[in-house]
Amino acid sequence: MRKLDKIRGKQRFYMFSEKTKEKVLELNSFFGKYIMNFDDKIKKTFTYYDTPNHDLEKSNIVLFKTQINGETELNMATEKVQTNIRYTLRTNYKHYTKQIRPFDSLLKHKDWLIENFKSMFLSSLNFDAEFFMRKLQEAYTIKTVSREYRSANVTGLKITYSFDEDKYINHFNGVKAKGNILTIYLHSPESTDADYKDLMGKLERYLKELTPTTETKIMIARKMTAHEIVKTSKKKIEKPKDKKK
Repeated sequence: MRKLDKIRGKQRFYMFSEKTKEKVLELNSFFGKYIMNFDDKIKKTFTYYDTPNHDLEKSNIVLFKTQINGETELNMATEKVQTNIRYTLRTNYKHYTKQIRPFDSLLKHKDWLIENFKSMFLSSLNFDAEFFMRKLQEAYTIKTVSREYRSANVTGLKITYSFDEDKYINHFNGVKAKGNILTIYLHSPESTDADYKDLMGKLERYLKELTPTTETKIMIARKMTAHEIVKTSKKKIEKPKDKKK
């Protein structure tokens, strides 16, 4: 996605399979008034951190590193919370970002982490940020290959379709999973909101292979890798011995 783009809206869908991408592109061509062009293929890596007791997840906080197009950022944010089967942003939403080097350890940015942890855990008077930070470890990794398309129409509607092939790794239990996700970003002004809503409605109505979701990528990763793999031992089946006559 181009850096100068301002994202005004976002809708995410589970895709039944990678082939669903072709159906989405065909549907846009069928509408006629939408012009869609291939924009870019981008590799992204998201590394999430937590303690062995999942203290950040329990506190609705995410700490993660993003690596996209050679740029690496460290992020700390307030996570969405579930209300009435939907996920919504908390009213006291906070998000801190820092540009870092690709192979920097968390300890290299100790002061930044401690300062922002104190802001996040403001209500905890006896919170020891430095001790907490030393318990952090890699919790989840999401490796994504995104194929992005630009779509526009005569009214000025501008959106980006990001077709993502995700690979999820849960470092706590070793479980790996895959998923196909479509995220649609709205870039154009408020005057195009009606067209945007109309387009989303058509995608949901005509493509049953798409399932709308309000979940973030880390929520999807947790869900997809929640269960540990139980190894079953294969016992050798012995052939019955011939009885001697």
